[in-house]
Amino acid sequence: MANICSERGLHEIIDRAQLILTSWQAFVEEHPETQIHPLLLSISDEITDLMASFYLEASEMASDHALVSGLATGMKMVKKNHII
Repeated sequence: MANICSERGLHEIIDRAQLILTSWQAFVEEHPETQIHPLLLSISDEITDLMASFYLEASEMASDHALVSGLATGMKMVKKNHII
């Protein structure tokens, strides 16, 4: 697979990562059944942290990219009331 080095490619990665992360949190991590099982919650937290790290790394790459504009690179991620 070719390297994605365009502004559009980075924007798509950031957008998709944010969509999947928020969907994961809303439909899996915050699900009552996940919340009552400590092991599932712990694994879910790890997954959320990894997805957030991916999002932030892609955002950092975009901010380092030449003249990237209009991307959500200055955003802060919030996980359970904690800024990541």
